Amino acid sequence: MQLHNKQFRETIILGVSLLFCSVWIIYMMLKSPVPNDVGDGIMHYFISNASWENPELFLHHWGKPLFILLSSPFAQFGFFGMVVFNLLVFCLTAIIGFKLLRKKGVPVYFQVLLPLILLKAHDIANTILGGMTEPLFNLSLMSALFLLNEKKYFWFAIVVSTMPFLRSEGQLPLLLALMILVFAKQFKHIPLLASAFLIYGIAGVFVYGDFFWYFTQSPYQMSNNIYGSGTWHHYLLSYKNYLGNPGLYLFILAIPSFFYMLNKKLKIDWNLWLFSFGVFLGILAAHSYFWATGQNGSLGLTRIATQGVPIFLVMNLIAINNVPLSKHVIIKWLSCFFALGVTFALVTTKYYPKKLEALDVEIIKAAHYLNNQNLGEKKVYYHAPLLSFEYGENPFKNDNRLIFYTFSDLDNDLRTTLKPGDLIVRDSHFGPQEMLLPMGKIKNHPDLQIVKEFLSSEQISDPLNEGEGVIILEYRPKNKNYSDEDTTLTINANQEYTGLNSFFPESEKDKRLDLEISAENDGFALVYDHDNGASYSLTDLKTNKPFKGSFVVHGDGKTKIYIWNPRKQEGNIHIEKINVE
Repeated sequence: MQLHNKQFRETIILGVSLLFCSVWIIYMMLKSPVPNDVGDGIMHYFISNASWENPELFLHHWGKPLFILLSSPFAQFGFFGMVVFNLLVFCLTAIIGFKLLRKKGVPVYFQVLLPLILLKAHDIANTILGGMTEPLFNLSLMSALFLLNEKKYFWFAIVVSTMPFLRSEGQLPLLLALMILVFAKQFKHIPLLASAFLIYGIAGVFVYGDFFWYFTQSPYQMSNNIYGSGTWHHYLLSYKNYLGNPGLYLFILAIPSFFYMLNKKLKIDWNLWLFSFGVFLGILAAHSYFWATGQNGSLGLTRIATQGVPIFLVMNLIAINNVPLSKHVIIKWLSCFFALGVTFALVTTKYYPKKLEALDVEIIKAAHYLNNQNLGEKKVYYHAPLLSFEYGENPFKNDNRLIFYTFSDLDNDLRTTLKPGDLIVRDSHFGPQEMLLPMGKIKNHPDLQIVKEFLSSEQISDPLNEGEGVIILEYRPKNKNYSDEDTTLTINANQEYTGLNSFFPESEKDKRLDLEISAENDGFALVYDHDNGASYSLTDLKTNKPFKGSFVVHGDGKTKIYIWNPRKQEGNIHIEKINVE
């Protein structure tokens, strides 16, 4: 009975710690004006959200297939659903960690530190609130560590096999698991490490016609160095972000504790240590190399170093608990005060809820501006995920106005992809690199005209030295001749007026416009209007009967040429030629 009461009290203590962490996460989620990660986090949400409409996305390599599968039901409830998913994942990770620590004899006053220290690391909290993939990867690692401790090698191999489909770093625990199974002489379980790859490979045959799509369609290339490079010790100096000071203190205490275990010849489960430290330090070393050498598209993001932190901390707590001094009542009270200190630090944190950055503010302004424009048939090409999020459109769903795009060859893209009147929204973060539109390429481009700017007073701290903000450009080709093209305008029933001015460039001088146009059915009219009726003409368009005419486009900007749809009907208009001289 006494033992039962003790376990009940310990469960209550651990439950209260998880309840506090859950309330903290939900509060920070509700108080944040935008998602905590306005780049990758929003993109992961878009992919998971759109996967039910486009099932091919369940095999989206960058989006992480297994993450998409598990998070997609939550994503249907909006971005908050993604955060709730990660909250549940975080709680499960802590619960499995508690179970492992209890089996290793670690007392509750040490166990309670695990979720608190994890949240105190800013990057870990950010991955949860940002809807990122790292928390689910950490859950799989904690599950694998628990199964390894239980010597359930069958399920250990199955769980590890899924890790490459949660994070690209999942290839490392796969290699470590292979070594562990060999050392443990569990040869019959080694083929199970390929089970998830086999399942996803078969799925890839149906979707891509390629069993090896995981390798052939990988978005990660060692030669990718668009973000530059950094220092070898970048991740070591940035430990506060992914480990935090409390996590560092545990590690410092664990070092002499581990040597004590060696000196006293205490039983050490080397498989657990190899797996936990191998994953955490291996990922740290790999990304330090990528960032220092400028490879694999590394941006020096410290959140990637959160992968393996939970199992790393669990093993540190196990090591500390093996020292007799850890059982002293003073240590017990010190641990309780430490837990209260971390709790107080979380309550008074200055890092959360997320504050809008200067660029976030300008992107939101640009999204609201676009929402208030009558864009007609225009498409908007952009690269900042926050823009489409605020606009209210998912780029992975069908029939979108906003097109997530990278301009690999600007002039060719303008000729072959964009239509006159289409807009480019270029922001100062994604624009120069991911969108491949440095300022020098667009500022004085003859076919691009700036229609709106949203610039803050802050500067970007990089060699470009440009201001934070957004520039909206319209594609207005100079003297473009459409004689060899047939541009089709689809008129909807709710479009009474459809302007054609975007199909020819404005000029300060009067010019002649030669136009050849036809309609697939009666009921539409071509209207020429200069200076609100000072010069006016209306021509009814007959079914499949081309109209050819010439008009004067005045340099004062008061000339309007448009399709009038008085019957509010649907139909197609073919622009077979436009030439301005």
